[in-house]
Amino acid sequence: MRRNERGIALIFVLYLLIALGVLVAEVAQGVRAEAAGVAAIRARSVGRYAAESGIVIGVVRIHQVMDSASTVVDRVNGFRDLDADLARTGDNSLGLAKFRVTVINLNARIDLNRASEPVLAEFFRQFTGREGMEATLTGLKEEPLRRVGELARLPGMDQSLAFAVAPYVTVWGDGLVDINAAPESVLAALPEIGQDAAADLVRRRESGEVFTSADPFHTAAGRPAGNPDQAEAGQRAVPIPNVVTLPTRLLLVSRGWQEGHPLTHEIQAVYSILGQKLVLLSWWERDL
Repeated sequence: MRRNERGIALIFVLYLLIALGVLVAEVAQGVRAEAAGVAAIRARSVGRYAAESGIVIGVVRIHQVMDSASTVVDRVNGFRDLDADLARTGDNSLGLAKFRVTVINLNARIDLNRASEPVLAEFFRQFTGREGMEATLTGLKEEPLRRVGELARLPGMDQSLAFAVAPYVTVWGDGLVDINAAPESVLAALPEIGQDAAADLVRRRESGEVFTSADPFHTAAGRPAGNPDQAEAGQRAVPIPNVVTLPTRLLLVSRGWQEGHPLTHEIQAVYSILGQKLVLLSWWERDL
């Protein structure tokens, strides 16, 4: 009888030990999960404030360019060098927080929601055939894009084509094209410029020339240059519609993170340049 009682007691003790072990494991797992959650919340807060610091730094640099430039040429060169100057700073540190900021001249891109149909048609024709171009234009008419990332869902588009087009387009612009910054494919989409003249304008820019008016086909001496038709006519070209010589819209992209944590917080802020003022137009955040 006593042996049976001792056996039952032993089984009961073993059961209690197992139950206690399971309970301890569950508590430990809960503690670890809670600690990981707290760490993630802290990392997100650190990343967010670091990203905000990047936006502040970017705004300060933009103001420095606007305030220090005494001529249009100085201002153009200042904006040309702005992103490279920010890139040279690399990862900025704030204690355990780090951030990196870049600036994008939105006037160096085609605005998918504001550009005219002839401009969009000529632009997409450089990347796809006529059928694909027409399908894409139809899609844009039916539903304007909210993000460039939505490109791939348009008719006539696929993922690889969207990746090829993305560096040259925006949905946050104002429809104006900066002739001192726009790449050849963007300039070529303007009917008043075309492919040959766009290549010529880019070569002139790379040689150090700065355009101070929306009349890039004439030299300082007033002689026609660049556009063959205008050169043969021997007449002064009229300013090109929707062309500017300085950016009027800038996008600041700042990413912040806590050192040693995989979470990164990104802020995209769009600013309009009005004279010597920056006006915030859009602010978007996400975790990466």
